[in-house]
Amino acid sequence: MKRHIAVLLAGLLVSCGGGGDGSSTGASASGSGGGGGLAGVGARAEESDPTVTLSGAWTAANSGWGWSGGTAVQSNAAGTTASFNFSGSSVRWIGSRGRGMGIALVSVDGGPGREVDLFARPDDEVHTPIITISDLSDGPHTLTITVTGRQNSSATGNVVVVDAFDVQPGVTVSHWQDTNPELQFSAGWTKSSTGFPWSGNGASNPPELPVTAQETQTAGASVTVPFNGTGISWIGYRGPDGGIATVQIDGGAATEVDTYSPTEKYQPVVFTAGGLSDANHTMTITATGRRNPAATDIMTPGRRYEEYDSSMSYVGTWDPHRDSRVFSEGASATSNQMGATATFRFTGTSVTWIGCQKGSASGTARVTLDGVVQGDFYMGQSYPIEGYQMPVFRKDGLAPGPHTLTIEVVSPTGGGYVVVDAFDVR
Repeated sequence: MKRHIAVLLAGLLVSCGGGGDGSSTGASASGSGGGGGLAGVGARAEESDPTVTLSGAWTAANSGWGWSGGTAVQSNAAGTTASFNFSGSSVRWIGSRGRGMGIALVSVDGGPGREVDLFARPDDEVHTPIITISDLSDGPHTLTITVTGRQNSSATGNVVVVDAFDVQPGVTVSHWQDTNPELQFSAGWTKSSTGFPWSGNGASNPPELPVTAQETQTAGASVTVPFNGTGISWIGYRGPDGGIATVQIDGGAATEVDTYSPTEKYQPVVFTAGGLSDANHTMTITATGRRNPAATDIMTPGRRYEEYDSSMSYVGTWDPHRDSRVFSEGASATSNQMGATATFRFTGTSVTWIGCQKGSASGTARVTLDGVVQGDFYMGQSYPIEGYQMPVFRKDGLAPGPHTLTIEVVSPTGGGYVVVDAFDVR
């Protein structure tokens, strides 16, 4: 690599809305709270934490990746387990997805196991939310991850990675790439090589190029990220050729970020701002010309419901598990059949539909909330703009209680797709 600043918004975990747990927003906190061998509400427990028990053949994961806490463990040996003891009503497993990842079995308190397929067509995405289990009784629990040794028929391997766990995180997280339509780049930025392991790399619709990162050596070159949420993390690069940048939130005081490291690390979190008001904000990264970066994570309070949740119902032709890009929890539901509907039933005062905006996802959807049409939303963007885990529609100020949101494909059959990735409720 050359000396540069690369911004990879494939780690811009953006999530808008949410609200179900009534928990504290401690997803970026580190350490095991609660005592007595239990991680408490708001804690992040790394794979090396005393609350985590590893049994079987685990080995250290690739040290060149930007894992939470700097390290992670992996295994492909069937029957190998990782158990996490915590106290709270929800828990999130932080791990990795990619072409070489396998299938794991996840269970709580010895209950029925659920298979989680970690295969994804883009290159590996690290320190990413794998699954969030909610609606547990408020008290002590044990989450167990079991390596099955099996893999998706399209996968090149069967590895399972354990990086960390969040207890009752209270925030939802979305991942934005550098191609996101919201980003405002100044002159001086160039697309990074596909030869490096950027998040989202390795998948594209020819003749389009794969998603990579943006980089610059130009002093004063900047990128501004508008977002709505209570926190944001920039995911980038650290290495011998890493540069120095400044970061500002809402135009405030500049924080200098030095991305130098004696060894190369890809997709590390190089900057995080938390504790913000749940409102509109901006983050601006500016190259100083004195030394490299790459992506971003946004956190907002509440709860995320994935496209497979039991609160969802589908009518018409849908692909229920589209794993071709960096979608929330690795997959989304898609349809290009006119009249196909996806209905989400929820209880809360705010809802956000998380979808996708790009050339092939250029369908039009009609959103209806509690029987009232909210409008038609066109998903298309011109290449190279590609927005994943995007807030397509948000409605605040709803009356407390149950609501129904319906997404209907209104564009002609066989045309552009409409993507249902997740919903954030609070």
